Amino acid sequence: MITIKQAAEDLGLSAHAIRFYEKEGMVTIPRNERGIRNFDDQCMDRLKAIVHYRRVGMSLQDIRAVLAEFHNHALSTRLLEKTKHDLEMQIEHLQETHTYLVEKIKIHRHLAELEANGFDEDERTKVYYDLRRDDDN
Repeated sequence: MITIKQAAEDLGLSAHAIRFYEKEGMVTIPRNERGIRNFDDQCMDRLKAIVHYRRVGMSLQDIRAVLAEFHNHALSTRLLEKTKHDLEMQIEHLQETHTYLVEKIKIHRHLAELEANGFDEDERTKVYYDLRRDDDN
């Protein structure tokens, strides 16, 4: 029998999150005769789906809809495609931010070398703006 602690570790969730999803009716976790949760394959699969959907930013409302309408494949497709689009936009923004950071690191590394070679602050500032101007063109 898998305990809530083990299930939480396996799923990368907190026990609190599992209880929340259960309380919200998003997952039904069978209990034994003493009332202790007994995590079976079905509830673990459902929790794994919730984890993946949350990881990509799907709203709880959309997850509830997908889970409640499991056999409504048109609804699931629509909501999953919406989530995929949102994720793709996030990835695009992250890639832009990554490119920006790579360029900033390159600039500041160069400026640090200039400083180590005795360039004063005014000279480094001029180089900084020259580099920025080059990036803009």
